[in-house]
Amino acid sequence: MSPGRAPRQQLPLWARWAAAIVVAIAVIAGVVIAVNRAGPEGVAASEGGAEAEVSREADIAISEDQAPHTTGLHPGAAPASALQQGIAADVRRRISKSLLSGPVQGVSCSTAGSASAGRAPYHCTVRSAGISYLFLAVVDEHNRRLTWCKVDSPPVGAGSGPEIPISASCKA
Repeated sequence: MSPGRAPRQQLPLWARWAAAIVVAIAVIAGVVIAVNRAGPEGVAASEGGAEAEVSREADIAISEDQAPHTTGLHPGAAPASALQQGIAADVRRRISKSLLSGPVQGVSCSTAGSASAGRAPYHCTVRSAGISYLFLAVVDEHNRRLTWCKVDSPPVGAGSGPEIPISASCKA
């Protein structure tokens, strides 16, 4: 022992054990409280938020995919042929951007009802890489405009989100 220091007495063995048990219980209680606060409710809320974000991003992607495209109708051009050429060019552009699989195997357009106010409705089908894609189109002969929209089918199954509506400009 060094001079000038009083000897320290140690706690009895039973007191040291009791202190160790109290500290252990406090640590376990702290862990239990922390786990309960971040438990299933916190996980469910974060999963719900993630699902909502994925759904929002999917809706944006579908809206962009179904956005209207237009081109002019040249004088003397047959509307169905002009639509087929315009849609084929659109699909080739989408293939070049890896938005669709290619190559384009064919495009066919046919009238889909009677014209109203100079706007004639068409249904067009594109076959590309063995997949068929539906397009709705309108020929506006008065304004010499062709407008078309790709139609994305809604997901199949329970809990699937709402269908994104096609733009009114692609409907007669």
